[in-house]
Amino acid sequence: MGQLQLNKLDQYFSYPALQQYHLITHQLTWYEAQNYCRVKYTDLATVNNMDEENYLVKTLGSHVTYSWIGLQKGSTDRWMWSDGSGKAQFTKWRAGEPNNAGGNERCTEMNEESEWVDIQCEDSKRFMCYKRQDGKERYVYYLNKYTWAKSQDICRNKHTDMATVMNEADNSAVSDLVQKRLPDSIWIGLFKDKWMWSDGRETSFRYWLPDSPYRGNCASVVVSQQGRWIENECTQTTPFVCQGDLKVKKMVIRLKVRSDVDPNDSTVTSALLKELEKSLRHESLTDLKLTWRNGKNGLILQRDEQLEVA
Repeated sequence: MGQLQLNKLDQYFSYPALQQYHLITHQLTWYEAQNYCRVKYTDLATVNNMDEENYLVKTLGSHVTYSWIGLQKGSTDRWMWSDGSGKAQFTKWRAGEPNNAGGNERCTEMNEESEWVDIQCEDSKRFMCYKRQDGKERYVYYLNKYTWAKSQDICRNKHTDMATVMNEADNSAVSDLVQKRLPDSIWIGLFKDKWMWSDGRETSFRYWLPDSPYRGNCASVVVSQQGRWIENECTQTTPFVCQGDLKVKKMVIRLKVRSDVDPNDSTVTSALLKELEKSLRHESLTDLKLTWRNGKNGLILQRDEQLEVA
């Protein structure tokens, strides 16, 4: 597979640490899972890049078949970058583009005049990757022709991702590399979709299962398909992955109990605790742990003595 490399203007980047993921095996709808994660952690899982995708798959292991993540279909199409860097701020569209001819042009080629054209993702073209090494990025040009999705897989497996073009200088660098080796129209990493992350982040990383027959407005991870994502109906119930630190809340409850038995008998206090847990779970408070706290005299429950006045 022919390729040629060129530094991407010697740009240097630093990237945050991986997300903290938590697999929850309760079977909930997407909306219930979202609410659970927001109460207990931060939100449903966001996946920013391929490193985090690999960590997500490791978190899931073989424990579940499907799992919700925090991706949901929105209402507005946006042009986004494959590597997760978000919405395109710089563009170089040819006059009259993007025109979405045929209603299914969701990927982008750079033509021989260094201009961009939206076309169908199923076309086969040469393509441009980039790789990040020691904080430095460089472009890699592949001469074999593939679909946009196949080109994306090659870029992610061998390098970092498909080429991002952030400014005029980047655009010229990509064009120059193509002209030096073999002039042609090529894929770049720009694509269009409506999907939004639950936590509001603008990251545009996607990892869809190719040719998936599933349709829906929420995204779930298919463990048996190397962690690829599929569309799913949001009302389906599956396990899910939260992100962020656990929010620990402590609450002290004071009780008055009417009983003729010894209130500090361990059998009595244990039974009372179970009844309290049962009542709270009936109110949908399922993720909790109840314990007794001893009073100043070392006793859990204190007798309320009533004195008769003669």
